[in-house]
Amino acid sequence: MKKYNTQAIVLKSTKFRDADKIFTLYTKDEGKISAIARGVRKISSRRAGNLDSLNVISVKISESKGGFKNIDEVKTLQSFKELKKDLETSKRAYFILELVHKTVEEGEKDERLYDLIIRSLKLLSTPRCNPDLAVVYFEIVFMKELGYQLDFENCVKCQKEIFSSISRKYAFNISRGGFVCGDCSGSGFPVSEDLVSWMGKIWKGDLKLKEKDLIKEIDSLLKRYIDLKLESRFKSLEI
Repeated sequence: MKKYNTQAIVLKSTKFRDADKIFTLYTKDEGKISAIARGVRKISSRRAGNLDSLNVISVKISESKGGFKNIDEVKTLQSFKELKKDLETSKRAYFILELVHKTVEEGEKDERLYDLIIRSLKLLSTPRCNPDLAVVYFEIVFMKELGYQLDFENCVKCQKEIFSSISRKYAFNISRGGFVCGDCSGSGFPVSEDLVSWMGKIWKGDLKLKEKDLIKEIDSLLKRYIDLKLESRFKSLEI
């Protein structure tokens, strides 16, 4: 039987039998996995609180030859209590978890994605950071990790530098995954020069944007892009 220790974030849990639960975890070393915590639904269980969704945990896993995984030991490293207390920030946090849960296959190791999830949740729990901006940052980098990297520097039609256009009009083409400059004719959602510029800055880690309306506009655009590429609806957005 294979046994290993790893760090993980709890994505989701499902009731299993009378006293057990199956937990979906995104681990630092093994990617997304599903593992059973036996007896965790009993009142006497000391592990239940450690396995709340959004918790960052240290966990010991045992895996049988058939591939079935069990949670043997667990310890909370970070619970994001303040984040969970606020409806708006917790809704965005659960969207991040749901996005990972629905789109990432089990067993695909990606330590960068694990770090991205943790970094984005820490941003969400920072009072001075706009929660929508933290989500925008996650969406942009996450889509790149899935192979849907957006092009913020060049026109997706003529391939010229996007800001070299004589016309200062721009559009976002969802199917092509990038912007169309004003010198090219093409369909898309009209967007401002500020939006184009700031999406590129956020991609590079610049999170100084303060304009709430512009942040929401970027977030709305990205969610349309995610809907098209991933063909999935998210319950966390309907709360």
